[in-house]
Amino acid sequence: MEIGCLMGALSLLSLEDLRIKKIPIVPLLLTGIVGMILHLIYGNREITDILGGLSIGFILYAICLITKGKIGKGDCYLYMVTGVYLGFWNNLLLLWLSSVLAGVVGISVMLLKKKNRDYKLPFVPFTFIAALLMLLAGGGKFA
Repeated sequence: MEIGCLMGALSLLSLEDLRIKKIPIVPLLLTGIVGMILHLIYGNREITDILGGLSIGFILYAICLITKGKIGKGDCYLYMVTGVYLGFWNNLLLLWLSSVLAGVVGISVMLLKKKNRDYKLPFVPFTFIAALLMLLAGGGKFA
């Protein structure tokens, strides 16, 4: 149930991020609330793991403030929500894998389309693809 909710939300948020280059906050917030409710019902993660997962998003938010918005706030909120579903280590892996994918595409865009470093790529689609890869590698579940 949790995987379906997370992956459904990531797919819809990816489409919106591609379309308008923004992450709609209300659906993201609802996804986080549903995740917390599902954890209360099923109890699949320890509270410390959930808090650790949330901390990834808070750290990204601090980086966003320090760099004056080089990382979008919506992406920070997204990783707070994914942290609720995935916990610390899986959320950290998701962020790393998403960043690697975005880096490869970003370098390709710079080289092939002659874009500069300031060109902005929507990040949620890379997060969605990274989550799919993690699910495939994990036999249909996150660790």
